[in-house]
Amino acid sequence: MNAHHRTMLAVFAGLTLIFLSAAALTFWIDASAQLDQDRGLHKRPSPLREIPEFINLTITETGIAAITTEDLRPFNWQLSAFSHNTINLTRQGEQVPYTIADDGQTIFFLAEAITSTVMAPTVYQLSLGEGLAMAERAAAAQGRGSSKATYRQVWEENSTFVADTGGADPWYGRLLLAPQTTNFPLNNIRPSGGRGRLNISVWSSTDGPGNPDHHLQVVVNDRQLADWVWDGIQHTQISVELPDGLLRPDGRNVLSLTSPGDTPASGEAIYIDRIELLYEGYLQTGQGQFWFSSNASTLTIDQADADLLLFDVTDRGQPVVLTNLTPVENGVLFTGSGANGRYFALTASAAIRPSFSNSFIAKQTLRQTDRGADYIVIYPDDTAFVDALQPLLTYRAEQGLRVTAVPLSQIYAEFGYGQEDASAIRKFLRYAQNNWRFPSPRFVLLAGDASYDIHNNLEGKNLNLVPSQLVQLPDGFASSDTWYVLPDDGLPRLAIGRFPAQTPEQLQVMVAKTLAYEQNGRSAWIERSLFVSEAEPQYNEMNLSLAALLQTSGYETSTLQMGEDEMMHYVLMGTLAKGVGVINYAGDGYVSQWGNGQMFTGDDAGMLANNGHTPIFTTFTCNNGAFSEPQRDSLAENLLWVENGGIVAAVAPSSRVALPSLTPLGELFYSALLDKEIDTLGEAILHTHAAALNDDSLAEAVLVVNLLGDPALQLQRP
Repeated sequence: MNAHHRTMLAVFAGLTLIFLSAAALTFWIDASAQLDQDRGLHKRPSPLREIPEFINLTITETGIAAITTEDLRPFNWQLSAFSHNTINLTRQGEQVPYTIADDGQTIFFLAEAITSTVMAPTVYQLSLGEGLAMAERAAAAQGRGSSKATYRQVWEENSTFVADTGGADPWYGRLLLAPQTTNFPLNNIRPSGGRGRLNISVWSSTDGPGNPDHHLQVVVNDRQLADWVWDGIQHTQISVELPDGLLRPDGRNVLSLTSPGDTPASGEAIYIDRIELLYEGYLQTGQGQFWFSSNASTLTIDQADADLLLFDVTDRGQPVVLTNLTPVENGVLFTGSGANGRYFALTASAAIRPSFSNSFIAKQTLRQTDRGADYIVIYPDDTAFVDALQPLLTYRAEQGLRVTAVPLSQIYAEFGYGQEDASAIRKFLRYAQNNWRFPSPRFVLLAGDASYDIHNNLEGKNLNLVPSQLVQLPDGFASSDTWYVLPDDGLPRLAIGRFPAQTPEQLQVMVAKTLAYEQNGRSAWIERSLFVSEAEPQYNEMNLSLAALLQTSGYETSTLQMGEDEMMHYVLMGTLAKGVGVINYAGDGYVSQWGNGQMFTGDDAGMLANNGHTPIFTTFTCNNGAFSEPQRDSLAENLLWVENGGIVAAVAPSSRVALPSLTPLGELFYSALLDKEIDTLGEAILHTHAAALNDDSLAEAVLVVNLLGDPALQLQRP
């Protein structure tokens, strides 16, 4: 045998060993997988995707929720059965007890929905690990049990957002304008003819010189139960007792609210917030999952099958599953917990079904002390948004900034336990400030638009892509990005701005204008400024004060006063077309216009396209920066979305600013803007906020005035 033949035989022998080893390895993996299946979780990852560390369960209603093994298969969790030894259920990192069905295929737990309309829905999380078993109590009973209990029904529409409410909930239902009657059918109730109680919450939004301002008559089934009067703008509520026999067991029940319009007020406006009905009813199934309360020690549920599930939730933190219910004719008998006992009863098919999502799988965690960045960009989970941001990220890196872009879902996963709430962003930024490698981050850019309608009550066109915090101030609610970077004590150290983009195309336009503003060099229009005011002394004086600051720094200043003549609109548009570096507006304003709309509106923005002039727009008086409106776009947004024109950034409030704050806040900002030691727009905002926090009268304005634009924007001055 020659050397060539010996070499070939050796190769074939080696290949044979490799194939045999591969076969043995495959057999070993399959056998191991079968062992893991027998123990519960099949831990071997699919070749197509990884097993997520957490599975998020979003809950929007309170009650007993169910999860099945089939629910988890799309996430590559191959379970033969649930076990407390392998599956852990948590909420905000705290263990949640659960019980497992007899067949091992379903787990049940008490799900607590977040009732606040300004917070994201509750998220529970499943993970590998030892879980917490729900307590059990054998509830077999003898004798006769009470067949009546107290039920609760709540009606809440949340169809109207009232920003200037003084209540904790800015979402209300229908509006009563006196004189008017509105009827609420009390549907889905099964009264026994016993007593009940109505709790009604309203917001009165008008205030007149007389007293009282408001009168509301409460009628149930044609019987007047309350004649309710009160005064002023306020959130108020009334409790009305319902006598025996008023609620009809086998008929239509109607609540009527009448505002007769007989008060001294010239007009009445009353928003209905929430209606809660507590009533006595028969304990019987056939109504899906139901909550009830009773003081009885023994109870009977009629028309209940043997598969009825019953949970004692008297202590919401420690729910108990009741077992060994006693079958009786046409129902079950059980021992209750006595005084103030509260329960959920249901069949398995009536359990709440969460929505499931995969928790973000990060290659590099944000909770690392060896990470560092000067410039943080937070973006929605859309690759098109990342593509639109790339030129700006590259440019900032070339300037020497340490740049990092973070997807929003990673922040929710690591700092919010999966809950899509603004507080997770704040926690992340604080962690980065306090724990990342020195020097601390300087800038954060939120690359996406927001909507205060986080539950999509209005089904508006604008989505909540990167949330803003809805803060409650003495005059109502306002969206605040500044809230993210304000410390509990001390002064802010991180400059924040937002590109309010609903689409990648809008984001691309704002990125391009930011780069052009810095890269095209200083132009003559940069040295010009324009101050527009309404024809009222306080607004005119404010503009004259700010214009004087710019004049001393070499700006050529012009002023326009609305209402001087009907051609002023065209004078304004012509001035903007020629180009200014800074424009300020002082006066009454609304989301998408100045004053009555004759001078300037969002619809005028398109006329400024492709002129290459992109000033910084400021206003400290109105709603022109209301970027979180779900159904309409603010004036600042319209100007930011104009291609190669409009504005490059806006410093503007998301709501109305109190008049005493106007001039001092504007002067603080323009002093920082003109400071040669300050290079970026974000740092000018940061210095403004730091100075304003030393003045109690400006504290509200600090939260309301936001930067729409890149906080690292390099200022161009004369």
